[in-house]
Amino acid sequence: MYLGIDLGGTNLKSGVIDDNGNIIENSNCPTNADEGYNSVINKIKEIIGDSESKFNIKSIGIGVPGIVSDEGLIRISPNLPGWINLPLKKKLTESTTLPLTIDNDANTAAIAELELGAGKELNNFIYITLGTGVGGTIIINRKIFRGDSGGAGEIGHTIIDANDKSNCYNTSFRSGILEEFIGRKQIIELAKRILLNFPDSILNKNDEVDVSSISDAAAMGDTAAIECFNKIGYYLGVGIASAMNLLDISTSIIGGGISLSDNILFDCALKIIKQRALPPIALRAELRKAFFTKHAGIIGAALLGKKLL
Repeated sequence: MYLGIDLGGTNLKSGVIDDNGNIIENSNCPTNADEGYNSVINKIKEIIGDSESKFNIKSIGIGVPGIVSDEGLIRISPNLPGWINLPLKKKLTESTTLPLTIDNDANTAAIAELELGAGKELNNFIYITLGTGVGGTIIINRKIFRGDSGGAGEIGHTIIDANDKSNCYNTSFRSGILEEFIGRKQIIELAKRILLNFPDSILNKNDEVDVSSISDAAAMGDTAAIECFNKIGYYLGVGIASAMNLLDISTSIIGGGISLSDNILFDCALKIIKQRALPPIALRAELRKAFFTKHAGIIGAALLGKKLL
């Protein structure tokens, strides 16, 4: 058995898989990152301890949103406040003797798609995860391209609007990036602004607007929801087209919770890609929804740990 842990900005997921990638048991709890990294690390230690006591765990793999060094140092994680140069692996190996590895969460999910999912017959693809934030991985010749510092593939940090000054982090590297336009929070805020002009929208009947309710409304033909998804699809398409042009890769696999949204969002994104990608790429351009969604990070992290053996 192999333990996979998917640490997100919103949720902390974990699961145990067998040799065939089947999930034997899984769990999900709030990350509560605002309580500080020690609180989150203690939760991870509890998950490891519980799994070791119940199963014959052979290895542990963990996916974290951010840039992760080969030594398991979290260089920076924008969606986990205070996680800067945090020696996560060192802190965790103090309480377990099992082989343990840590990687970027998009990388772990991409491994699941590469080995068992929508990319298993592809040599090259761009994996994008849409959720609290926007992550990405570059697969070249069936291997993760990591770059000089291990942070390659961060499509969420593609600059979409170089003149934008609206980011709430007060850091220059966050200004005008894709994640500031199509992260979960940003989609919801856009929908709320659009709803001011559409008082008859069915979304106004919801106590709380979320991406899933926007998706449901778009599927029902709600004009406000469709306008929201068209705008988000535009930004997503521009970001992907830029990545495809740079890498000469024509297939992108979309994962993460928001990948479950109505096809209106992705049809719009593909339309923009066809318009903005170089002609040889545009001709072949393809968006695929990930095979794994909710459990991609768990399965990929566990597979990553398995590679240690």
